[in-house]
Amino acid sequence: MKDKMKIQIKYWIIITTFMSLMGCESFIEVEAPNNQILAVDVFTTKSGAESALADIYARIREEGVVTGNTVGGTVIMAAYSDDLIFFGTNTTLQQFANHTLIPSNTSINTIWRTTYAHIYAINAFKEGVANSVNITEEDKSRFLGEALFLRAFLHFYLVNCYGQIPYCTSTDYTINQNISKKSESEIYNLILQDVTEAKELIPEDYPTAERVRPNKSVVDAFLARVHLYNQDWQEANDAATAVIENQLYSWNQDIEQEFLRDNPSIIWSLHPGLPGLNTRDARSFVFASGPPTRPTLAPDLHNAFETNDFRKTAWIKTIQGTGGPWYHANKYKKITNTGVSEEYTILFRLAEMYLIRAECKAMLNDLEGAKDDLNKIRNRAGIVDTGANTLQDVLQAILNERRLELFTEQSHRFFDLKRTGKANEVLSIVKPNWRETNRVFPLPENELLLNQNLLPQNPGY
Repeated sequence: MKDKMKIQIKYWIIITTFMSLMGCESFIEVEAPNNQILAVDVFTTKSGAESALADIYARIREEGVVTGNTVGGTVIMAAYSDDLIFFGTNTTLQQFANHTLIPSNTSINTIWRTTYAHIYAINAFKEGVANSVNITEEDKSRFLGEALFLRAFLHFYLVNCYGQIPYCTSTDYTINQNISKKSESEIYNLILQDVTEAKELIPEDYPTAERVRPNKSVVDAFLARVHLYNQDWQEANDAATAVIENQLYSWNQDIEQEFLRDNPSIIWSLHPGLPGLNTRDARSFVFASGPPTRPTLAPDLHNAFETNDFRKTAWIKTIQGTGGPWYHANKYKKITNTGVSEEYTILFRLAEMYLIRAECKAMLNDLEGAKDDLNKIRNRAGIVDTGANTLQDVLQAILNERRLELFTEQSHRFFDLKRTGKANEVLSIVKPNWRETNRVFPLPENELLLNQNLLPQNPGY
């Protein structure tokens, strides 16, 4: 057993060392040993495991499906939806904005490769912790719960981007080199298995002073989202309610404070990496002059806000200039080092939970309850109660509100259009090249060449 554990630990060190060379700082907020993490020490102490886990969070922040970098999942998916229109010379991003993707697109490959690298590291971490003889059972349970949660979280984004994908749970090369795709329903079942187990293992309290790692309510928030996508209305309603009623969180009535790191309605966010740094999102979306050289908010989105909606002025900035005006997302505003970090990238916040619960209540024939939750969002924005009364109108009002509340946040808009069957109706008008097959990306050409079990390519590519 000890020899097996040493082999796994050494393999983990190779992977994390390689990943550290690919990006910025690692092991944030956790004190690492002085020189290097020795192979024999990684999982022999709680602090060693904390450092390894912190490196995984750093990688998720820097690259892959939820990073706010200019070619990361958040920006790409905003361009793929009707949140953004394309400006600039980045032909890779232009393919997303114009729905002209090809399987050799470098970002298609990078998003896939980096996210599965994160999942591999998570599986290696999980195996190392499980085999440790020195970490206490209490700490081991929390670590294993976080690993299961993160694995499910990343697969959720992959399945929504690519459709049928492999669900990776092992570090065994002989398994992974020939792994096969699973149907979307099978992937969701595996996600729910991992998250259900994670919920049993993760404590009620956050493991750090800040909400940058999951507690049980983060798991509930994710369960609410997953059940919503599965149309499991009662389960999604119950999970969202569990978060809303948790006294750890409180509704912030001030729109201007919604994206500050100390907002009490934040459920889970990503630490920016170093003190004074802020979000990658701000650096990707904010620009000071026009004509712009990057994607901008679509005028249609800007015009969708009611005139007196506070979000229109607080979360969107208008830039004048030749050919303007142009609009950029201004949820995150800090693009320079501020000495003390002021904004963290938010992955879950209470507003989404109210919108999830509103949709569930509507589908469960509680239209008044649905409108109450919807009006919670509208009233904070300074606009009057919804005038919707029929089920169809209430559901459309909720979808509209999700667009205005969650724009440019972690793929919400495109995923909403896809899961509600509205993608063709909406995107065919504003995206001339839109086709039904664009509901998923092409599978990366390189991956299909390496693993024939990933064939066939997604339809339309």
